[in-house]
Amino acid sequence: MKSSLNFSFMKWLLSAGILIFIFSACQKETKTTTSNDETATSARFENNGIGWGTISPEMVLHWNQAAIYVVLNTPRTPPNPPIFPFAESRYYAMVNIAMHDALNNIVPKYQSYALNARDKDADPDAAVAQAAFDVITYFYGKLNLPIYPSQSVKDYINDLLVQALAGTENGEAKTKGIALGHAAAQAIIQNRNNDGIANILTPAVVSGTLPGEYRLTLPFYAAPGWGNIKTFGLPSSTYFTVPPPYSINSSEYTEDYNEVKSLGRFNSLTRTADQTDIARFWVENSPFGWNKIAYQIMEQKNLDAWKTARLLALLQISEADAYIACLKAKIIHYFWRPVTAIREGDNDGNPNTTGDAAWEVLVPPTPPIADHPSGHATAGGAAAELLKEFFDKDDFSFTFESTTLPGKTRSFNSLSQAARENSLSRIYVGYHFRKAALDGEELGKNIGAWIAMHLLREN
Repeated sequence: MKSSLNFSFMKWLLSAGILIFIFSACQKETKTTTSNDETATSARFENNGIGWGTISPEMVLHWNQAAIYVVLNTPRTPPNPPIFPFAESRYYAMVNIAMHDALNNIVPKYQSYALNARDKDADPDAAVAQAAFDVITYFYGKLNLPIYPSQSVKDYINDLLVQALAGTENGEAKTKGIALGHAAAQAIIQNRNNDGIANILTPAVVSGTLPGEYRLTLPFYAAPGWGNIKTFGLPSSTYFTVPPPYSINSSEYTEDYNEVKSLGRFNSLTRTADQTDIARFWVENSPFGWNKIAYQIMEQKNLDAWKTARLLALLQISEADAYIACLKAKIIHYFWRPVTAIREGDNDGNPNTTGDAAWEVLVPPTPPIADHPSGHATAGGAAAELLKEFFDKDDFSFTFESTTLPGKTRSFNSLSQAARENSLSRIYVGYHFRKAALDGEELGKNIGAWIAMHLLREN
């Protein structure tokens, strides 16, 4: 029996404001066992080396949260922009893929993503810790150029690795685990080295002039080339077609225009208190928010380290591809945001729209990127669908809190309910027209289902 890790994890989780659920069964086992929902086969589970079996997911969960800790504690003071959710999703995807690949090159329960270097005798905890550490530290200075994490954050991550490795027994297995972790991290880093990330600021964005064309929403346009980077799972960023926005002169556009004009205004008299809470609650970046929802669902299941790593990798791959596909569609449709449309409402050629030059969103500023489809709704649709497909179930009950509406929780009876509320929140906050939100959610659902069906399949 291996010694359990004794991290003082709850202390920093509470201080960082991260919600984490600790699994009741945290003891690691080295004896090969069979879980209730997974039939063992000799190819996957029998003793082909030291005999690692279905160990606790504790180490995977620790390092998943460590990656989030860096994001939450990276400086974002003006004039530096925040860490955009699409950059956050790419980072989380790479960290979780590295952990997944490390485990599945020890006991290959599922297909690996980037690494093919099997070592059946490597220690899983050492491999997971080193893999995650290497990817996390690789991203120092890259998440929010040119801002680096503080020395205290770096010290925390360094200390976390020391504690993780100290909790594993010295010997050949530990040495092999560390080496395998290095290899898993390097494999995903090399896989993404030439993914187009260096060119996300091109092509140059030109502000539109005609009704419906996107106008720059200050202070800049966020990563116009993001839709051109390599997808993680989808065959291409345009694999799923996104329907165009409504015609400016259509009755459907007029209806959406009047809805967001009324409900999304900062001092709206028609938005209810609950709709205001919904708007603020879901402003939180989606990769972080849906990671918390995944924890809520995992708390209700008995997943080993392999299933946990696979779920978190698939979740963030879905988020990453959702943003890539969505940002590509935004450039294709290049539709104006409500804040522009409403301020220009008297000059849009639609006799049924009335402009308001002083109109402003509930939570400024409007994200500096085109309207259609909504990235937030796409990410939410993708995450919810991925979780539904993974567990073959939609009607989970869960409650969680958002960093953008502290002190209040929201409860849901299904993943679909959460995804739809997430989508509608973009109307209440004033960022999107209804069609952008619903088309984004549908795009996300297609992406999440595709990723669940095609990636990291069981061997």
